[in-house]
Amino acid sequence: MHGFLGVSSFEHVEADGGAAGSIDGDEGDLDELPLIGGGAQWLLGGERIHYGLEGLLSFSWRGDTEAFVIGGMGAAIAVDIDLLLFELYGGPFASMFLGDKLRLYGAAGPLLQFADYSQSGNGLGDDGSGFGAGWYARSGLEFVLPSRTLIGFGLRWSDTTVDLDGNIGDLEIEGLQAMLTVSRGI
Repeated sequence: MHGFLGVSSFEHVEADGGAAGSIDGDEGDLDELPLIGGGAQWLLGGERIHYGLEGLLSFSWRGDTEAFVIGGMGAAIAVDIDLLLFELYGGPFASMFLGDKLRLYGAAGPLLQFADYSQSGNGLGDDGSGFGAGWYARSGLEFVLPSRTLIGFGLRWSDTTVDLDGNIGDLEIEGLQAMLTVSRGI
């Protein structure tokens, strides 16, 4: 069992914006979202290097944040954005112990994302929600406590495109999430 709390620091957040133009979240503060989630890893085998499958979900949100509409001739207009992301992802993982107290793990696979997006301000009100797909890769280090609980730090890279309904078009998100992790073997 695995739980985490962290922050997303995306390097690319952009919505088509429909008639308004392209919405650039990188230039505002839409690229940093709090993150919470959890899941499980199922060990299938291995001696020194363990391998198996994992399945996780995460929830990110940001309300009343600023982004910019990039219009004709480079003009930028500030808009307020509300964004909610729910992700379900999983794939193969591998892990190994470095000594008795330090576990190194890595995983990668497909990612399914639901996004609820709303923009307002400067006469550019619109919203949309939808599903999209992408991929992820993650890695981390965990320290074993005497109680068999593991505490650590992990990083996850993801790249997704969500088809939003309404007039907004596609929401493209790519970047890194950093998280504190707590794991417990059963």
